[in-house]
Amino acid sequence: MKTNDKRLRGRTGRSDGNESGIKCVFCGTSTTEVPAAESARVRCDVREFGNEIFTVWRCAACGSLHTLEPIDVDRYYGYYPATRVRYDLYDFFVTFSLRKRMQILKNTGLKSSKTLLDYGCGSGHFVRYARERGVQAEGYDPYSEEFGDASVLDHTYDFVTVQDVLEHVDDPHALVNDLKNYVAPGGRMAIGTPNADAIDLHHPLDQVGPLHQPYHRHIPSAVQLQRMASEGGWQVVEFRKDSYVDTRMPFVNSAFEFRYSKSAGGYLPLWDPPGSQVHHVLTHPSLIFWGLFGSFFSRETEMVIVVHAPAWH
Repeated sequence: MKTNDKRLRGRTGRSDGNESGIKCVFCGTSTTEVPAAESARVRCDVREFGNEIFTVWRCAACGSLHTLEPIDVDRYYGYYPATRVRYDLYDFFVTFSLRKRMQILKNTGLKSSKTLLDYGCGSGHFVRYARERGVQAEGYDPYSEEFGDASVLDHTYDFVTVQDVLEHVDDPHALVNDLKNYVAPGGRMAIGTPNADAIDLHHPLDQVGPLHQPYHRHIPSAVQLQRMASEGGWQVVEFRKDSYVDTRMPFVNSAFEFRYSKSAGGYLPLWDPPGSQVHHVLTHPSLIFWGLFGSFFSRETEMVIVVHAPAWH
């Protein structure tokens, strides 16, 4: 669907200082050269900012997605739910997602003798999980009190993981290049991020899921993610359209998660106290079906890539 939003012809996603419209941060195409393929107005799915609406547009050249409006980063991340989750409250269910994420890394060479950096680790769930299994894991997240020590970035690691971070930054390409500096020669980097190719801007489940406004600033297409990750002689070891939250464990799948959020008013309530979550499911019986069988109905709106660093890196 074509867009008639005039703001897409005069604002900057990445600007060169001229009246050149908005540039896709992935392929560099300007909306004055190739008009945006489509756009949608999407409400913030975090309760504190639930009355705020943002414009998301799709690059017609590469299919990647972008948020039009700039944001005050400190204001929005000061209330970010993921950084306030207590680990012990969610051990049972969270473990299944962490197990799947760990298995992807093990399939590409991670062993207990290896070192690992989880960049943008949030509350540190995966760091703790990896340590419990013998991996020498460190975490870094500037918005985490526990993992905000930047000195961990003074070293290189056998594995660097960045899950649900790439889409949050204003310059994803610069982030990927920066992360490569933390990978030891011959090491590997794993990036997990939403997949723009599978996201419907106008679908209510995608709006409370992978679009996650205004936090998801730029979402790459599969081609653009592979291009960025493999630059400089890096080799793609694995690429999959999959999410670590999609497991066969009942109630640990994205289909259930997104429908839960939609039924709760379009917000992200899965970080609410467990008691209120159970009550909500019992008062919305259809969620029981999605909790039990949702893993068979994934929209494949996420993707994971693992790349191998050159020996001379």
